[in-house]
Amino acid sequence: MPPYGPGRIHRTRSSGDSGRSWFAGLGPLLLFVTIALFAAVGSPAAPQDGELGAERGEQLFARIDEMLGELGKMTGLEVRRPIKRSIITREEIRDLVESRLKEETTPQEIRAEELTLKMFGFVGDDFDLAQQYVDVLTEQATALYDYKAKELYLATWTPEDLQEVALVHELAHALADQHFDLGKYVSKSRGADGDLARSAVVEGQASWIMVEYAMRQSGKSMVESPLLAVTAAGASRFEAEQYPTYSSAPLYIRESLLFPYTEGLLFQQAVIEKYGAAGFSEVFRQPPVSSQQILDPEAYFGQRMPTKPRIPRVRLGRGYKTISQGEIGQWDHSILLKQFIGEEEARELSPHWRGAYFKLREKKASGQAVLAYAVEWSSPERARRYFELYRKICEEKWKPSKVEENSAGQLVGHSGKGSFVLTLNGRIVTSIEGLPNDRLKTNTGRTAKAFP
Repeated sequence: MPPYGPGRIHRTRSSGDSGRSWFAGLGPLLLFVTIALFAAVGSPAAPQDGELGAERGEQLFARIDEMLGELGKMTGLEVRRPIKRSIITREEIRDLVESRLKEETTPQEIRAEELTLKMFGFVGDDFDLAQQYVDVLTEQATALYDYKAKELYLATWTPEDLQEVALVHELAHALADQHFDLGKYVSKSRGADGDLARSAVVEGQASWIMVEYAMRQSGKSMVESPLLAVTAAGASRFEAEQYPTYSSAPLYIRESLLFPYTEGLLFQQAVIEKYGAAGFSEVFRQPPVSSQQILDPEAYFGQRMPTKPRIPRVRLGRGYKTISQGEIGQWDHSILLKQFIGEEEARELSPHWRGAYFKLREKKASGQAVLAYAVEWSSPERARRYFELYRKICEEKWKPSKVEENSAGQLVGHSGKGSFVLTLNGRIVTSIEGLPNDRLKTNTGRTAKAFP
């Protein structure tokens, strides 16, 4: 399933534990899904309900053994047991997603994740995470694999030209599950950014197999022509406008949905180029640990590990409880920069990310939320550049606001929702955001001026 997850930002857990990733991490904890945006590469037809009937479904299902034979040749993985399969309607998809969401998450977890997204500025104050999650998946799911029931589903609305490749995608999940237990695989990451990385392995591998299967029908192969992988990954972005729920979602949600499929496919291509067919198993035996390792496969091959910079100490007084904490990866920072600054700056700076961590506390009585955050960069120069850009981000997401100090190494400002303190120290940038104005002096020695 898509990310859903992807957590940490889209990857966090309540009760102070890091790990869960939304739209790029939660999805795989529930189901695995072929999304229309990716499966529809090259297909101009808008999806319509009822295009897959029982007779057509049975015709496709009768070919499963043939398809699995081709997948076995690609991956070196043999089929160990029969794969259950069914046809599913859009309404049944919604029911399945909603029921699984209730089974696997709590309202407190969803609220903590939603508040984290809001504090970082990824979504607006009126954003409803659970509703967005269900709506997007219901719109996008052309096929699903339920790792708990060990059953795959093909959606009735899937256009005829996508039915076979969508089925191949889910068969790839089912085959991998028989060898590596996908449920355990996605739940054993070291943290939030690891959720996203493992999601990219699972969905990226299935997407690579799906595209390679389709290309081999016309005598082509990404193994022989690696640029075809780049073309396939990029083409899906042009399909977005025909899907209203997806196209109207916040940037973070849209990019989180695509990341495991597109960047995951490119990562799998790099792994295949290095290891050959053994790469299909290698990524499960030696999982990537961060989104950086997906975005830069050399970081995976070289085992570059993220750092965990120390977040600033915050004195808040009584009544505050940690509701979320976790890692924030390179991918998160690229989206943050893209959203507030621009794509070029995001593309240039985000690869220099080396590690980040956050903690979110809330005072239940008042609803006041305070974010403490630290990020490390590859050099003091890169950190200074991010410090300058994040000052602009803070001023934008906390507006209207007043800046009291704006020096080379510190920014202090306040708004109607609280104060924010941004500091540069060598390669590390830290921030405290949402700080009650009456606690500003306790933490900085400064007194907040009246606002507004």
